[in-house]
Amino acid sequence: MTLFSHPFKLSCAVALALPALLAGCSSTPQPTSFAPLRYTYLGQINLNASRLEILDNSTTNPVEGDIGPRAPTPPAQALRDMAQDRLAAASSNGSTAQFVIDRASILHETGGTLNGQMDVHLDILNPGGTQAAHAEAHVTRMLRPDPAQGDVDSQANLYDLTRDMMQNMNVELEYQIRSSLRTWLVDAGGTPVGSAIQTQQLGGSAATSAPTDTNSTTNPANAPVTVETPKVDVPAITTPTVTVGGTPSTAAKAVTNSEPDAVFPAGEGDDTPASTPKVMSPKAGYLKLPGSSKTQ
Repeated sequence: MTLFSHPFKLSCAVALALPALLAGCSSTPQPTSFAPLRYTYLGQINLNASRLEILDNSTTNPVEGDIGPRAPTPPAQALRDMAQDRLAAASSNGSTAQFVIDRASILHETGGTLNGQMDVHLDILNPGGTQAAHAEAHVTRMLRPDPAQGDVDSQANLYDLTRDMMQNMNVELEYQIRSSLRTWLVDAGGTPVGSAIQTQQLGGSAATSAPTDTNSTTNPANAPVTVETPKVDVPAITTPTVTVGGTPSTAAKAVTNSEPDAVFPAGEGDDTPASTPKVMSPKAGYLKLPGSSKTQ
């Protein structure tokens, strides 16, 4: 009996150790704790409403095959937390801001792919309960995990997909709100900030702050402005007329002394042709000295 006891003990030891050996060869251990998905570090969006309501239609209209509730932070819960962290009713006009979750699901598709989808909308309801404004945001994202890292629908993979979808949703929702609900935005004190900035006049006059529209014919601010240049009267410069040989001429002769030279008709005292007048000095005996009656 002693001869057969050792093989039996050896086989039992191997059988007992096999699960431990298989566990040691398994994939990397998955994390057991996950950081909460909160968004208080992002800027808050103040709405011109007296109260904020959060409705979750994903619970009343579930998607078949949805595994999102198994995530450490289910997608619907992440959307509710985002609405509480980022939206605020900041006025007392009696209106209601209603944030509605239409869909928040994760599906395990064939081929080892996780398909996530989030659909939300935000309505502004007047005191009578009718819709005054509307905005909506949609996000879809797919994740193909590495099978070697564990189950496709592990908590780590569901958490990663939910976190990525929420990053996109924060950006998309804020863009849609500022685009579709810009006239319903206020500051923390309830003062409108959307339309007030657009109509603010700078420079003290509407004409300088209003944009120019050359096609408009009804707005006086768009009328063309005519700037007249003052006229400066410049005295006319006339050219003196000099008579040479009895013929007027517009050519001015430069005078360097106080008395002009004498002008004689052509042919008198020289042989210059008549067609070429010549300026000559006076002949002897033609000048009279001042105070004298004799000709020199």
